[in-house]
Amino acid sequence: MNESPLPNTDDCAREPIHIPGSVQPHGVLFVLETAKLTILQVSANSGILIGREATELPGTRFLQLIPDDAQGAVERLVRDAATTYVNPFRVPVAVGDELKFFDGIVHILETGETVVELERDPESPRDMESTEGLDNYLQIVHRSLAELSGVCHARDIAAVMAREVKGFTGFDRVMIYHFAPDYHGMVIAEAKEPEMEPYLDLHYPASDIPPQARELYLKNPVRLLQDVQAVPVPLVPALHPQTGAPLDMSRAVLRSMSPIHVQYLKNMGVAASLSISLVVDGKLWGLIACHHRTPRFVSYAVRATACLYAIVMSAQLKAKQASLENLRMSSARRMALDLITGLKDYSDPVGSLGGTLPAQRDLFKADGAAILSPQGLRSEGSAPDDLELISLRQQLEKHRNEGILISHEASSLFPSLAEGLPRAAGLVAIHLGEQAWLVLFRDEAIQRVKWAGDPNNAKSRDASGTLSPRSSFAAWQETVRGQSLPWPDSTTQLTTEVRSGILELVRKRNILLERSNQDLRRFAGIIAHEVKNQLQSGIMALSLLESRKEGMDSTVSQLAGLASTSLTNLAKFTNDMLEFSETEMNSNIEDIDFAKMAREVVEQLEASGRTEGAEIQILSLPRIRGPKSQMEHLLSNLVRNALTHARSESKQLRIEIGTRADENGDTVIYVRDDGRGIPPEKRDKIFEYFFSDRANKVKGTGIGLAFCAQVVQRLGHRIWVESEPQAGSTFYFSVSPAND
Repeated sequence: MNESPLPNTDDCAREPIHIPGSVQPHGVLFVLETAKLTILQVSANSGILIGREATELPGTRFLQLIPDDAQGAVERLVRDAATTYVNPFRVPVAVGDELKFFDGIVHILETGETVVELERDPESPRDMESTEGLDNYLQIVHRSLAELSGVCHARDIAAVMAREVKGFTGFDRVMIYHFAPDYHGMVIAEAKEPEMEPYLDLHYPASDIPPQARELYLKNPVRLLQDVQAVPVPLVPALHPQTGAPLDMSRAVLRSMSPIHVQYLKNMGVAASLSISLVVDGKLWGLIACHHRTPRFVSYAVRATACLYAIVMSAQLKAKQASLENLRMSSARRMALDLITGLKDYSDPVGSLGGTLPAQRDLFKADGAAILSPQGLRSEGSAPDDLELISLRQQLEKHRNEGILISHEASSLFPSLAEGLPRAAGLVAIHLGEQAWLVLFRDEAIQRVKWAGDPNNAKSRDASGTLSPRSSFAAWQETVRGQSLPWPDSTTQLTTEVRSGILELVRKRNILLERSNQDLRRFAGIIAHEVKNQLQSGIMALSLLESRKEGMDSTVSQLAGLASTSLTNLAKFTNDMLEFSETEMNSNIEDIDFAKMAREVVEQLEASGRTEGAEIQILSLPRIRGPKSQMEHLLSNLVRNALTHARSESKQLRIEIGTRADENGDTVIYVRDDGRGIPPEKRDKIFEYFFSDRANKVKGTGIGLAFCAQVVQRLGHRIWVESEPQAGSTFYFSVSPAND
C-alpha cells in the first residue's frame, strides 16, 4: 500500500480560487464590453437556461436577448447597477416562445468590462419578484437590536445572530465562526436542527480557510454554494478574447468553488452552504456559516438582506466590544495614573518601581512582576528566580528598540524560560531606558482545545497526489501547554501609556538633575577659582619656609611639612573641581582617532612620572565620534584611576586599552588592569560624586569617575565596571563610531 506524501498547506494557500474559469450551473454569467454591451465571454450553460448556445453569443449584443419593449429599461439598469444599489433587478429573457425572468446582478471589473449574472431558482421556475428578503429586513434587525440592548459579550451577540439567520434563511445549521489572531477559527454560537451533531466550541485550523479565501470574503461578503454535487460550467471562450487572461471572479456571485472546499463540505455531509462575512474595523472578524443537508437556493434578495444584517451586527460587535474595552481601559488608566503619580516624588522613578510591583500585578492581571536593571533585581509573586531574571535581562536587550514585548508563549521568544514552567509562560516586557525593564509574568494555563477533526491531518494527498481535505470531523481534543492565557487586546495600549508615563517622569527628573549638575559645576568652578587664588600664596610661603628649615625648630619644620602637603592635596582637589566644572565647555562633536588620543594620554602620563611601575598596552582602537576634549579627559581619568587605585605592592601593574562589541553590537572601549580589584559593595558607588575608597589609604577627590559617568551619559551611552578582588578591574564605556 503506497502512502501518500504529507500535504503542503502552501499548495492550498496558492490555489487561485478567484479565477476558477467556471460558474455554478444555476445561473448564466456574461462578460460585456461596456460601451456597446457586446458579449465577450459567456458561461457554457446558456443554451440550457436561455436557449442560446454559448458558442453563438460572443460578438453579439447582450440586449438582443431581451424583449424589445424591455431593452431600454434593462440597459439603463445594467449601466447603473455598478454605481447604485439596484442589484438585483428583474431581467426578462425570451426563451423560444416563453418569457423567463431572472435576477440580474451587475458589477464592473477593474479592467473596465461589465459582468452581468442572471440567476434563477432551479427548483422554482415561476416568475420571480425578488422581494422576499427585503420585506423582512427591518423586522429582523429591530428584533435583534431589542434583544441586544442588555448584551455585551460577543458570544451572546453571536447566539442572537445564529438564531435569526437560521429562521430567515431556512438552513439546517447556522454557525457563528470567530477568527483567532492566528486565523484558526472557533464556533462561538450555533442554531441547528435538533437531530444534528453540535459543532459549538469546536476549533478549526487556519488552513481550512486559507489567506486568499479570507481576502475574497472581504471583497465579496456573501457566498452561496447551491449544490455541492453540481458540475461547474466553464466560460466560452475560456480566456478573455483580447487579453488572453482568465476572468477575475472575486466579486462574481456565481463563481464556482474550490474543488478542495467542495470536497470538504461533502465530507461534512453538507449539500449546500451560504457564508456571510463579519467585518470589524476593516478586518475579517468571523463568518456566518450556513449549512444544509440538501441542495438549497437562496435568492440574491435574501442574501443581500443577510449581508445587511451582518453589517448591522458587525457594528454591534464593534460597539459592544469598544464599550467593554473602554470600561476596562478607564479602570486600568486610573490605576496606572495612581501608580505613576506616586512615583513623581522619588529621585529615581525607575528604581522606586520595585515598591509598586504588587500594584503592577493587579493592573495587568499578572501572576508575577519584576524590575530588571543594572542596579539590581526585584521580583514579586510568581516570577523566575534571580539567575533566570539576569539571563532574561541580557536577552531582552536584543529587543530594546521594540520598546514593548507581549507574548502568551514567552518560551518561543526566550527558550530558557521553558525550564521554569509553569512560571512565566506569558510575558509583558516594558523597556524603561538604559538597561532597565519592567516585566509582568503569567503562569501556564493548561488548555484543552476541541478541534473538528485532527488539525494535523487537515489536508492529505491520495495515491494520485491530489490534495484533499480531512474526512473526519469528530471532536479531537488537544492539550496545549507552555502558554498562559492571552493578554487582553488593550494590553498594548496600556503598556504604551505606562511606559510613556514612567519615561516622562524620568525625563523630567533628568532635566532637574541636569540643571542641578549645571549649577553644581558652576558653583564648583567659582569656588575652585577662588580657592586656587588663595592657595597659591600659601603654598609658595610654605615652600620657602621648608627650604630654610636648617636651624628651624623641629616642631615648626614638621608643621610646615604637614601644611604644605595638605595645601598641595587641596590644590589637586581644586584642579579636579575646575576640570569637572568645565565638562560642558568644549562639547563640539567631531570624528576622533581614538588610538592616537590614547597614545597622547599615555605619553603625558609617562612624562609626569605617573606610570612608573606600570605597563600600559594600547590595542587596536576605532575612530569614534564625540567631544574631543571631554573624551580625552574621560580616558585620562580612567587610566589615572587604574594607576592610583589598582596598584599592589607584589607585582607590576598591567593596563590594557582596547575595544570590543557588546551583545547588542554596539562599539565599546575598555580600560583593564590586573590590580587589586574593587569589592562588590563598592562597585555601585564608584561613579557617585566625591566617593573615595578610604580603606585602601589612597587619596583621591572622588570626582574623576563621576566626571567619566557625566561625559558618557550626556552622550546617550553607558559606562560600567566589572571587577573581582585581587583579579583586576575593567571599565567599559560605549561610543558612537565615526562617520564613514
